[in-house]
Amino acid sequence: MTNVLLVIHLILCLGLIILVLIQRSEGGALSGLGGGGGGGGMSGLMTGRSTANLLTRATGLIAGGFMLTSLILSLLANAERNTTSILDTGTGAPAAVEQSAPAPEKSNEPGAPLAK
Repeated sequence: MTNVLLVIHLILCLGLIILVLIQRSEGGALSGLGGGGGGGGMSGLMTGRSTANLLTRATGLIAGGFMLTSLILSLLANAERNTTSILDTGTGAPAAVEQSAPAPEKSNEPGAPLAK
């Protein structure tokens, strides 16, 4: 279920990117550039008010679907998450360290043998 929804989400994402890129720029920061705006050669491809309305509505629908799949995917990820903490699963007390024979004492004299 999650994989199918993720594929649909990615398709909607690509569709949204494509629809935004083919829309004609209405001005803003790119309108001062040479070539008649940011659209350049695309201005003859998508002209007319009906095409603009179609692209605007399609962008809105795909954006709504993208937001819906984002919400559903986040809810599914939250449901599959493990809610227990590492601190809750501990044994309570650390394991006892076994003490072996005491360590040999070191002598300060350079040539002295080590005590056993």
